[in-house]
Amino acid sequence: MTKGQLTVESLCGGAVQERINRAIKQVVDNILDPNTDPKKKREIDLKLVFSPNEDDREDVSVEARVTTKIASEQGVTTQLYVTKDPGSGKVNVTEYVKGAIKGQMTLDELGLLVEEGKEVKDGVVNFRKVSNE
Repeated sequence: MTKGQLTVESLCGGAVQERINRAIKQVVDNILDPNTDPKKKREIDLKLVFSPNEDDREDVSVEARVTTKIASEQGVTTQLYVTKDPGSGKVNVTEYVKGAIKGQMTLDELGLLVEEGKEVKDGVVNFRKVSNE
């Protein structure tokens, strides 16, 4: 840089350019994040504040700020199935699993296990009751 020239690259010993580069990376990473809205615009703002010395206008302080406005993560949703056991009054909350049938329970949830070594014959399986405690 020649005397008297001021550039973004040289400002604050190159720290401003480093912050701009970091902001660009942050914006690009946010755009590539599948959890954010791909249509939302992102922004990088560079603010330079020049404050001349009141007594000597030859001395000027410069404050540089680089800020980003990126897309926030999109919310996620789920569906819950809430039931109450009429006998015990216990409330059960189950998250739906893709492909599951409402109210369907697994053998483990019913406290049943397939006995090891048993074979399925003609569509019939032997089960044994196990304690859930």
